Amino acid sequence: MMDATVAALAELVGGRVVGDGARRIVGLGDLRTAGPDRIGFVRNVNYHALAAATRAGAVLTSTELATEAVQILVRDVDLAYAKVANLFHPRPRAAVHSIHPTAVVDPAAELEAPVVIGPHAVVGRCRLGAGTVVMAGVSIGDDTTIGRDGLLYPGVVVYGAARIGDRVILHAGVVVGSDGFGYAREGTSWIKVPQLGTVVLEDDVELGVGTAVDRATLGTTSIGARTKIDNHCHIAHNCTIGADTVMAAGCMVAGSTRIGARCVFGGSSVVNGHIQVCDDARFGGDSRVLKDVDKPGEYWGYPLVEKRQWLRLLQKLRAMVVPAARADTAPPRGDG
Repeated sequence: MMDATVAALAELVGGRVVGDGARRIVGLGDLRTAGPDRIGFVRNVNYHALAAATRAGAVLTSTELATEAVQILVRDVDLAYAKVANLFHPRPRAAVHSIHPTAVVDPAAELEAPVVIGPHAVVGRCRLGAGTVVMAGVSIGDDTTIGRDGLLYPGVVVYGAARIGDRVILHAGVVVGSDGFGYAREGTSWIKVPQLGTVVLEDDVELGVGTAVDRATLGTTSIGARTKIDNHCHIAHNCTIGADTVMAAGCMVAGSTRIGARCVFGGSSVVNGHIQVCDDARFGGDSRVLKDVDKPGEYWGYPLVEKRQWLRLLQKLRAMVVPAARADTAPPRGDG
């Protein structure tokens, strides 16, 4: 079991120790249940009472607290917690070369040892970088390249000719490179348009459970470095998403749309096809982005407006609805 002193953890997160920096910590814990060898975190004032009563050996906090736990004072508790959590719980990485006897691996596959290939995985004529872990039931098509330290959870499907960078994480049920939704009308019928392009996932991309990224009709569907996409999202063919963008669960992006860097999409947002979204745009949950957004800022709603305007509209709507609801529930007036 790994352990570290509070002082070492403080150095890791750029924090200041209040108390015994020599205390040893073996992992993280909930403030309610943690023992003296665990570290917890205090995100805001709602946790101050728990911190005062906790038996945890240390806490991450942005303000000095009344607690017996050793404190590490940091500017950003969430960021500090993430760094400490990654220290005690590093992502799976292949350390010893291992191929499960039930896996099917093409003899022409290039495996840069060490890699781990789990039960019933199917690995085509592709290239896997060192450190990559391929879990049970994964299927990787021919001519795909996956960089170093990749992590493919059970049931991931990567169609052929995808290009995936280093340290990419694909959660269970992700599909990369499925056909884009392309059909041509002939009378009352639809003729399939072959999808001949590919998908590029740059370094440190992470895709959540059940997310699908379609291959391009021609060219590439591209997701930029360090972009994180949550569960059950869909990125259609020929889209380009910039670096450091995040999408919460259930977002849908229609084909040939270009989204800039450092954008944020709340859950269940929908983005129309063939439009452009500039860098540093942020969208509240359930937003509908139907036309170009060329100005960085915060947006929300349907129709989409700037966030401040949306909140004012909600306030006016509430002012109209509440009196009407009160009138509907008022007792009937008596005669006379």
